[in-house]
Amino acid sequence: MTASDLSIAAAIEAGRVELTGRSPTPALDARVLAASALELDASALIAYGENIVDRATLRRLATMVARRKAGEPVAYIVGVKEFCGLRLIVDRRVLIPRPETEELVARVVRDHRGVKASILDLGTGAGAIACALADALPDAQIVATDVDRDALDVAIANVDSLGFADQVTLLVSDLFDAIDKSSRFDAIVANLPYVGQSDGELVEPGVREFEPPQALFGGGDGLEVYRRMLPATPRFLAEGGAVYMECGPRNALDLAGLAKRAFPAKDVEVVSDLAGLERMVVVA
Repeated sequence: MTASDLSIAAAIEAGRVELTGRSPTPALDARVLAASALELDASALIAYGENIVDRATLRRLATMVARRKAGEPVAYIVGVKEFCGLRLIVDRRVLIPRPETEELVARVVRDHRGVKASILDLGTGAGAIACALADALPDAQIVATDVDRDALDVAIANVDSLGFADQVTLLVSDLFDAIDKSSRFDAIVANLPYVGQSDGELVEPGVREFEPPQALFGGGDGLEVYRRMLPATPRFLAEGGAVYMECGPRNALDLAGLAKRAFPAKDVEVVSDLAGLERMVVVA
């Protein structure tokens, strides 16, 4: 990787070789890192594959590959992650948005398309859910909160850069603490910490070592924050409103039980993701 006179294609191949055995997706990672270092898109990497990489860029790419070899997620290295077709800023202050959360967004969009909905996004992190909902539901107004000011700064950057400031209001808040007590929302969406401490070993090493633990772990069974959230939720839900909560397959049924106690008169549905894993609880 540090040799001179490497073409783009050769530099990508060198990265792939270095990452083989250290990453589950070495070829993909090498291409993504090269695209970022060279400031080229995927098609340009191919079109200009025989072009020689200058030494400064090659050194930058070598540093990125080394970080990936050490286990750091690609999204943190390149500083962005695509989510629901949006290019989001991410760094180690926030969790990296996951594909399964796109399914949570899709369910909310399905239920509120064409409606001037008022939506509360609890635990917004990088603002992924809030931005995706603003993009898909242009008539919606969204309040997004996070207890972590550092995380909220990332969300603010994403809301501003994507042009959603007129739709999304961001607040530092521990769940509902900063929400006006008279507010009522048509949808309350929550992607709160849900990994149990006993399940920590099931989390990929790169996630455990680099992503913020306070956004991952929710106590012994993963539902500690949801236990605080759910009793207060009915007072903020509009009549006919719905609650959407992301969870893990190990605690989805337990979360559904908590939801049923908070909303005894409503239907509680456990929803599986595209892989067939129970990933969502919906109260409607």
